[in-house]
Amino acid sequence: MSRLDQIDEFESLFRRSEREPFVFADIPIESVAVVTGDESGEAVQDSLKRFLPRIGEATSWHSIGGGDFSNVAELIERIDTQQVDMLVTRRHLQEENLAPQHSLGVYLDELTQRTSIPVLVLPGTARTPLELSIEPCRRVMVVADHISGDHRLINYGTRMCTEGGSVWLCHVEDDMVFQRFVQAIEQIPEITSETGATLLEEQLLKEARDFIETCFATLRETGPNVSLKSHVAMGHHVTEYRRLVDENEIELLVANTKDDDQLAMHGMAYSLSVELIDVPMLLL
Repeated sequence: MSRLDQIDEFESLFRRSEREPFVFADIPIESVAVVTGDESGEAVQDSLKRFLPRIGEATSWHSIGGGDFSNVAELIERIDTQQVDMLVTRRHLQEENLAPQHSLGVYLDELTQRTSIPVLVLPGTARTPLELSIEPCRRVMVVADHISGDHRLINYGTRMCTEGGSVWLCHVEDDMVFQRFVQAIEQIPEITSETGATLLEEQLLKEARDFIETCFATLRETGPNVSLKSHVAMGHHVTEYRRLVDENEIELLVANTKDDDQLAMHGMAYSLSVELIDVPMLLL
């Protein structure tokens, strides 16, 4: 097969690729563990039930203080024993005296990677915690760099939003990564660089928009009573999401932390978690 035939075949496959249809699921959250490392667990529970009324209905709440564990392994063992559906914790847990910069802290980093349990990260840090809003959360943003197929992510996003609130499904193509694709296209003489770059950008954004529209159709038919909004664009992840959060007064971010082919936290989720510390985040 010639290079030109290979390019034609690749283009054909690229254009007719299909995504698995979105399926709505009402995520059950029956048991919640609050891990603060101090005596604030019960106060956090109360504020969390106000902020997220839909998880306030959980039948079992556990408060894990600093005296209940001395290392990550002990904490994970305790969590496994309690079989919780969600963890609630802070950045820099048990590291108040270290005040690490540009880091989530050892505990949070390990919890997001060594367990499959969603982790709700409270705003601020263990050293300088920020209060949750006293009003119910009505503005949730689901963020992903590969939103097509992120069923679990979207279902958790709608699960967190208060009845009658708004959920944003957002997809930002990293402009730096895209430029590397364009540079690669420029090395293929059979493809006109400008045309190839334009078609590639259009297709990448179209796939995300199309998938979001299928999600909206399903959610309007079978999902909760929430207003659905979307944003699809090219840009720098942290800069673009910071702008969207501020402009839309977002009260909770929902993001994936795991990739199938890597052990460390997903790069975009890590950057957002480190930079946007004033916003509560649900990390999956």
